[in-house]
Amino acid sequence: MLSTLFARLPDLVVLAAPDGRVVRWNPAAEAFLAGRAPSGATVAELVEIVAPASDRHPGPSFEAAAQTPGGWQGTLELLDAHGTLVPHACALVSGPEGLLLHARDLRDQRAREVAERELVGRDEFVARLGHELRTPLNAMLGFAQLLELEDPTSDQRASIERILVGGRHMQSLLDDVLDLARLRTGGIDLDVGPVPVLDVVQGVVDLVEPLADKRAIRRYVDPQTDLVALADRRRLWQVLLNLIGNAVKYGREGGTVRVGVTAVAAGAGGDANGGGDGPAHEVLVRIEVEDDGPGIEPDQLSRLFRPFERLGQERTAVEGSGLGLAMSQALTTAMDGRLSARSRLGQGATFVVELPALDRRDLDDAPPRDREPGGATIVYVSGDSGAQAMVAAALHARLDVDVSAVTRAAEALETIRRSQPSMVLLDSDLPDASATELLHRLGGDLLSALVPKVVLTFDPDPAVRLRLRAAGATEVLPLPLDVRSLLEIVGRSVRSGRTGGERGTD
Repeated sequence: MLSTLFARLPDLVVLAAPDGRVVRWNPAAEAFLAGRAPSGATVAELVEIVAPASDRHPGPSFEAAAQTPGGWQGTLELLDAHGTLVPHACALVSGPEGLLLHARDLRDQRAREVAERELVGRDEFVARLGHELRTPLNAMLGFAQLLELEDPTSDQRASIERILVGGRHMQSLLDDVLDLARLRTGGIDLDVGPVPVLDVVQGVVDLVEPLADKRAIRRYVDPQTDLVALADRRRLWQVLLNLIGNAVKYGREGGTVRVGVTAVAAGAGGDANGGGDGPAHEVLVRIEVEDDGPGIEPDQLSRLFRPFERLGQERTAVEGSGLGLAMSQALTTAMDGRLSARSRLGQGATFVVELPALDRRDLDDAPPRDREPGGATIVYVSGDSGAQAMVAAALHARLDVDVSAVTRAAEALETIRRSQPSMVLLDSDLPDASATELLHRLGGDLLSALVPKVVLTFDPDPAVRLRLRAAGATEVLPLPLDVRSLLEIVGRSVRSGRTGGERGTD
């Protein structure tokens, strides 16, 4: 076996007797020397042939280097048969039985290092270019909006609308390019914590409802396993919105999109064309997004996750930039997860996200509750004492639920950890933080992340509701408050808490 290994090793290996005379070299060394070594040559003579300059061989005296305890190792530029200097990592080991000289070609390693530096440099250039483009783009959008306020004619309004639509599309594209560049250079921060996956999945499925209804596509979540993943909630929302949105956009009109949430053992049922080596955890949360559309050509699967690759869809009426899947894979990998795809032509495609699962036994060290067992408590974070009093009176009278009022976001986390409420209710604007900031803070805590959170807001903008849902809000209720809606949501949460029992990842 050693003889076979010696013969097949691609590195240069030379064996010599204690007096330095060569007794054997492997085929790779013989090919590198190409007849330049005389019969009965010594190791010192070989060194002079392949590294004739005195500053290229190990020290002023080869013999002294051979006698160095533990041997010698370093990098030398060796001359090949064509007179080209080739970098090699060299090692010389001496012992009672003789000498061993080993040299490994470093060209591939250096080429990889150069390629990596070029990739980082390219991404940094793209990031700088993106930032430079933002300034004129913001000016263009700003002046277009000013023109819109000047009571333009119908033709002028149509032209302004084209400027705004094109500019906002470019702005979205720039945001994606910058995010991808930051991910590749390690310049993006992730807020990883426990995320109730089913809540995020259902929120995204609800969000794509208008487009799905337009194409008569039925959506359903099955299986609906209640699992908790270690992830960045906002980024997981972004990944799933892209995957489920693609399934609705590219799936068969009048067809079906299925989203499944299951727990799997690590290493079970791997799919092809995934990114990275996958998460190294015992249990994973697997999210499958499946459509029954035309599917993907086998030779296209390997190109799915390349930036700006749309696999021919750029010739259709379906809008897209070709960055969504590349971003989704980079984000999933950054969260210690894996995104992969499989497809059968004519039968649809399935995209699979696997993320580390949180073992709920990690929550066993929770502090004791402030309330009696069986009771229900709502923590209401609000700077409005009148609203606190109204909500407390309504919930206590109709649902026998106690309300623990907190006026500032800084106090909320400790109160929630201590009381472990059935729900957290919070105003969108707090004296010391926004609702989005508080949601991120609660989402990073093992105990607080799994508590349902309802945000109250005066802002009717659907984009605001989307940002709050992505940040961790289970529901968003408009103000002035509809008490009936609040009672229904709180009652549902309290009943679930009393009957749900313990959940796990098994």
